[in-house]
Amino acid sequence: MNSFFVPNVSFLVAFLAGLFSFISPCVFPLIPSYLSYISGLSMDELVKDNPTVRFTAVKHSLMFILGFTIIFVLLGAFSSAVGELLHSIWLMRAAGIFIIIMGLFILGAFSKIKFLSFINRDAAINIKNKPIGLIGSALVGVVFAAAWTPCIGPILASILFIASTLHNTSAGAELLFVYAMGLAVPFLISSLSVNLFLSAFKRIKRFIKTIQVISGILLIAVGILIFFNYLSIISLYFGSTFIYNIPYNG
Repeated sequence: MNSFFVPNVSFLVAFLAGLFSFISPCVFPLIPSYLSYISGLSMDELVKDNPTVRFTAVKHSLMFILGFTIIFVLLGAFSSAVGELLHSIWLMRAAGIFIIIMGLFILGAFSKIKFLSFINRDAAINIKNKPIGLIGSALVGVVFAAAWTPCIGPILASILFIASTLHNTSAGAELLFVYAMGLAVPFLISSLSVNLFLSAFKRIKRFIKTIQVISGILLIAVGILIFFNYLSIISLYFGSTFIYNIPYNG
């Protein structure tokens, strides 16, 4: 039989969650500032079509991505390890309820609750002196994984709860790696062409609220699926459908 890849619905959800995190109101507008900060280049330099400048921006972006990916993967592994210890149908139901609540929060259902207002704060740059070189960019990525957490908290926490229901440390790490790639891919594309990002930003910024609503609805749907254990069933269904439709070459 030919080699094949069995689709995983959880991975698809995680990647989309990463994309929605990237386009969140407190991350998306600050991407040029992040690029300028980690690369040490001014915005005037970044917008020029200069191969040397582009290479510098890309290599620092890759190290920055490496930094926050390591943190997210470790968080995923930890969540799955905890879920494995607390293996229970009630954990799955609690995860489902939590994710539904986070979806409602993104939709603005709890906007009047003051102690939750910190989740929407901007992921501002708080480091005055960036460590020198590529390692410095990776360290900044590690720091920004924590800095982004209050901003993208509902989405990230939801993915971590999904990881906790997998009851497998490596699966949780893989899930958060996919989430990190959802953030990383558009960030890397932005570093390849800041002008492309600025053009896309002008078109997308008016739809950010709509995208936020879509992400909230997606989380609610995923929460319901997890609560009733339908997410794993759907993954198995698509996997089985994919397998049965692969032509056999004996």
